[in-house]
Amino acid sequence: MLDDSTRKQLDEAWADLKGSWEYHDVRLRFVAGKFGVDLAGKRTADIDRDWIQSLAPEPRGYIEWLKSDYEQVVDAQQQGQLGHVDDVVEFAGRAWRRPITRSEETELREFYQGLRDESGLGHREAIQAALARILVAPAFLYRLEHPANQAGVSPVSDWEMASRLSYFLWSSMPDDELRRAAAAGELSDDQNLKRQVKRMLADPKARRLSTEFFGQWLGFYRFDQYRGVDTERFPEFTDSIKAAMYDEAVSFFEYIVRNDRPIREILTADYAFMNKELAEHYGVEKEVSSTDAAELVDDAQSFQRGGLVRLGAILTATSAPLRTSPVKRGDWVLRRVVGTPVPPPPANIPPIPNDDKAFEGQSIREQLEAHQANPTCANCHARIDPLGFPLEHYDAIGRWRETYSEGLPIEDTATLADDTEIAGIDGLMAYLETNEPQVLKNLSAKMIGYALGRTILASDQPLIDALREAGGDASFSDLAATIVASRQFRNRRIEEADLVASADNRNAPVQTPGRKGEE
Repeated sequence: MLDDSTRKQLDEAWADLKGSWEYHDVRLRFVAGKFGVDLAGKRTADIDRDWIQSLAPEPRGYIEWLKSDYEQVVDAQQQGQLGHVDDVVEFAGRAWRRPITRSEETELREFYQGLRDESGLGHREAIQAALARILVAPAFLYRLEHPANQAGVSPVSDWEMASRLSYFLWSSMPDDELRRAAAAGELSDDQNLKRQVKRMLADPKARRLSTEFFGQWLGFYRFDQYRGVDTERFPEFTDSIKAAMYDEAVSFFEYIVRNDRPIREILTADYAFMNKELAEHYGVEKEVSSTDAAELVDDAQSFQRGGLVRLGAILTATSAPLRTSPVKRGDWVLRRVVGTPVPPPPANIPPIPNDDKAFEGQSIREQLEAHQANPTCANCHARIDPLGFPLEHYDAIGRWRETYSEGLPIEDTATLADDTEIAGIDGLMAYLETNEPQVLKNLSAKMIGYALGRTILASDQPLIDALREAGGDASFSDLAATIVASRQFRNRRIEEADLVASADNRNAPVQTPGRKGEE
């Protein structure tokens, strides 16, 4: 049934599998135990043909086959040793995210051979040591770039561009297609870069943008490990609900990115992602069938879901352990979404009680009004609180409610310092839509900082403006392609001081600033 080539591949696969663990020794011990054969501590490698011939016929047949198969596997491994060294060299190029130099290849091969000849290590141990050497090299541990030998701005190489692209869009190393494009010198061309961005953002690995970029920016990063809820007060907040909330947030942004949806839908989407358990937690009456991964649910605003500000992970992360917090939620809207933070609170200002049961019949609004009697608090709270109160219909674990636990009516209307009234979630959404240019400006600055792995500079302002002016109808890939084609992304700046510092080693690499969550 098999041709010679397929049979060879299958035999090699079996040899790899059997040689990867003590397959023959385990079977030998089993046969010896079954037939009462005394191995006297022998392993498969130790037994010889004379000993085998001294056995009774039944165990002899099994053990003869084991010895023969063992020898074939050992022979195949020995024949493959040079190929294993070649594989180590090839792995180094992938791990270091660039073709290795001839001298680096020579060093790796000599390192392996030295361990065999001088240290007496076996093939397996020497290969393991060579792999360890690759994985502790700075070229693997850091994203290194090799600058030109002159100060000023110089373009990055195609291989460096491949790494910049892959860590921006995937938080991981370049794949085979990026490596091919880099080797072909295609990544200095605008149209090729745009094509790569489209391809990469449609790939399942683009989900990492949700976990890394959106998660870090918007505050649900690693929410599946969140410990900020008092589970005695909220026993409904189980590990499975927490995981489902995290999946809801990640899947929402993944959908926008991978399906090239308008960036405006981050706020205005009329769809959500949830599994059956999370839908029941939220009180959603619409049919949701998935018991595991989140599924797309349309017409979400009809049941108070859809868009960024209604995500359970964010509503929970911006609450206190025992109650909601209009202050934390308002600060989150102002700082994370709109991008206009307020100063930190002054020292020695007593907070309101952490438990709403200690409010003595007062509402959260009455507590905060008393708190704002202090003039040092009033100015900032006048900006923060009106953006947090519209979310009060959502409790501390993201569920919609009609009253507070004491039976008091929900107070979800507030007025900004300029007398703009924001009434409930609909009012908050109208406010954010009115301020869309500022929201897009903030998003643009966050994207640029994430893509470049550094803080925003004054020279980045034209790029921020270009992204903002693309408007809410632009897709994430439109914004990403603009960033990738920018002067900032395609070049590096070398200061004179850096050049002088590396004068003793003209090949000294520059470490590219990293981001949390890189693989």
